[in-house]
Amino acid sequence: MTDDKRILITGGAGFIGSHVAQQLATEHDVTVLDNFSVGSERHLSFLPSDRLIDADVRDAATVRDAVDGQDIVIHMAAMMGVQRTLQNPLGVLQVNIDGTRHVLEAAANADVDRVLFASTSEVYGDAPDVPYHEDDLLAPETNYAVAKLTSERFVRAYASSHDLDYTIVRYFNAYGPRQDSSPYGYVVPIFIDRALSGERVEVHGHGHQTRDFTFIDDAVACTIAALGPDGRNETFNIGTGRETKIRSLAMAVADAVDGTEVVHVEHPRPYVIEQRCADVSKAESKLGYEPEMSIRDGIERTIDYFDRQTQESSRPSQ
Repeated sequence: MTDDKRILITGGAGFIGSHVAQQLATEHDVTVLDNFSVGSERHLSFLPSDRLIDADVRDAATVRDAVDGQDIVIHMAAMMGVQRTLQNPLGVLQVNIDGTRHVLEAAANADVDRVLFASTSEVYGDAPDVPYHEDDLLAPETNYAVAKLTSERFVRAYASSHDLDYTIVRYFNAYGPRQDSSPYGYVVPIFIDRALSGERVEVHGHGHQTRDFTFIDDAVACTIAALGPDGRNETFNIGTGRETKIRSLAMAVADAVDGTEVVHVEHPRPYVIEQRCADVSKAESKLGYEPEMSIRDGIERTIDYFDRQTQESSRPSQ
């Protein structure tokens, strides 16, 4: 990708979006559209205020104005999190499907060069054959995953009918600094938050469930590589190709935070997948992607971030 592109990132104040924005802003003119319902403006201190649009992708007119004049649109705005999306199915439809439609309509009308759509490994559902390849059967089982797959279909449909290039990336359990550690968040920051608070780290069930945990730096590198010429009109898994057991993840956190106790609990979970891992051979061959961060090193770097945040928040104001 050549320098000096005008790039709009919806959801750019969020976890992955803010990291992508920060990396791209070193060489490109980046604008972020976000309603800050989950993401934070403090993640975007590297951008001037006139490059921040406080708006919702459900507002078609505002999206149209934001997209006008852009070369690339990276669409990351979404309602996420198993608990949050299960409790608000209408919001999932409005944000994740209607929001995507608004972005695509605006991009087609503005003659945008390309739309990169952020999808998820959830579209594979509980498919039995692991690792998952981009051409495998897709069998989403949650409203969030169904909405993401529907949006993928919309992306391809608009691309074919409006001469609009696209790229779709499916993230596999990205983690790292800035990730949401609330009860609605994800397992890595929840484990770390509990450990740093002196609480027990709770593993639900036997703990042998596996995930492909991808450190944010690797996820960002692959995302930006996918914006190059070899990513046009392609879909890529973004993972590591390595499985980590949830219990092993908990023990890695415990090893890094002295005094942390790991316990198994039998609280029912609304949606359980036993095994998930990416086949990243396509990204490796087409994009030169090489995931570098080990789970232990990634956990240590993430703990350092959350520890600093805790210390800063506890300092008395001047």
